[in-house]
Amino acid sequence: GVAAPRRDQGDHTIASVAAVLLSLLTGEHQSRTGADRSSALVRLLLGAPPEEVAALLGGDRWTVVHARPDAHAPDPVAASALGAALGSALIDLGRDVVRALVPADRAPAPQPGWTLGVSAAAGPRDWPAADTQAARALARARATRAPLVRHGPSGRPGLAGLVPHEEAEAHARTLLAPLAGNPALTETLRTWLSLHGSWDRTAVALAVHRNTVRQRIARCAALLDTDLDDPDVRMELWFGLRHL
Repeated sequence: GVAAPRRDQGDHTIASVAAVLLSLLTGEHQSRTGADRSSALVRLLLGAPPEEVAALLGGDRWTVVHARPDAHAPDPVAASALGAALGSALIDLGRDVVRALVPADRAPAPQPGWTLGVSAAAGPRDWPAADTQAARALARARATRAPLVRHGPSGRPGLAGLVPHEEAEAHARTLLAPLAGNPALTETLRTWLSLHGSWDRTAVALAVHRNTVRQRIARCAALLDTDLDDPDVRMELWFGLRHL
């Protein structure tokens, strides 16, 4: 069925179920890798920090992947098949998003039927930040209708690299102080700027109505007492948001 020249409706689901059943028969749950993964989970539940158990999972650098199916809500079979395709059994099935922890040496590729957001490679201490990066990358992928978006620096030198991180962070907190305590406004401004001021794409990325985006951006402009149509202002705010 997988190698057939033509696929009928449902063939992908059948192949996914077969792959999951095969993995249950031959998978890592009976191997040393599976035992190490269970040991890592127990240690985490008993209070061990992530950096102490990361070695049991098979590496110290990982990427976080947020994936959303294009057609329907994710289910356990689809989530397991996605994990197999990504090369990781560390899968978290949410209501409408599947999260995966993938070794950094296995670069995730676009998956048919899924939209993916991928974080930068991170050590255990930075997994929560990587989770946020993956969520934002997924939102951008959905807004731009891209199958996969990766978070990370472009590798090109920039002016931001000339400012010490501590000074940039202090400047960002001062600049954006009027928005402190209102994460919805901050995230809306960040997303709106990243999508070049597109109301529709920002609405898709945040899963809100475009009028809600307009109201939030207007509120940001009022609180910051600035003109968000000014490109210099947008640049300054984007610089601050990157270091906040």
